[in-house]
Amino acid sequence: MDNYFLVAIGAVILAALAIFFVLRGRRQATGTIEPPTSEPSKIAPAAPPPAAPAPRAEPHHDRVTDAAAIATADIAGQFLGIDTTPNPPDDLTRLKGLGPKAQSVLNGLGITQYSQLAALTPAQIDKVDAAMGNFAGRLRRDQWIEQARLLSIGDIPGFEARFGKLG
Repeated sequence: MDNYFLVAIGAVILAALAIFFVLRGRRQATGTIEPPTSEPSKIAPAAPPPAAPAPRAEPHHDRVTDAAAIATADIAGQFLGIDTTPNPPDDLTRLKGLGPKAQSVLNGLGITQYSQLAALTPAQIDKVDAAMGNFAGRLRRDQWIEQARLLSIGDIPGFEARFGKLG
């Protein structure tokens, strides 16, 4: 009689484990996140700073399109007189209170430089803030716009006097 009791307990434990693994697989399959349908490049500075690159989607890389892009850039640089070399992105994590995850959210919105962040109008700040997800409210609370303004003009002493030493 004792063996039947132990076998019944073992069967219940095995059934519970099987249900657990089946449900865990379902949660992972339905827990996917859809990419946003709106284009992140909708937010643009009111008065774009000179030589600020336009936000663009990630290009699809293959030999034909890469060669065409290089040829087009050469022609545009020669005949249209525009700078075809994009400015390198700034390290936005130098701003106090802005870490790598918040930087990746801003980069996804097309903001990669201090000058872009500093040039945002109040209406654009509201749009960016709404798109920041878990970081909503941080632009104003941590004064990222003012910090970016000081760093974009190269005022390191002014930045350090107001916000502390740069890391």
